[in-house]
Amino acid sequence: MSRMQRLVNLAETADFLSVSRVTPYRIQNRNPRFPLPLHLSPGCARRREDQIQAHIQRLTPTMSNDRE
Repeated sequence: MSRMQRLVNLAETADFLSVSRVTPYRIQNRNPRFPLPLHLSPGCARRREDQIQAHIQRLTPTMSNDRE
């Protein structure tokens, strides 16, 4: 049985990214790889938390790239 992924609203998305509430829309408009919201009903949109985490991982350099 697969586990249901957590859906987050705009405020939670912004908090997760440590940005203002308008910034996820700006990122979405500038970066086609940023997760699009799921429109559950009029006025109710959510993003999948695992997709946001994956997006952050793609932007984060790995330790293997760091050299002393």
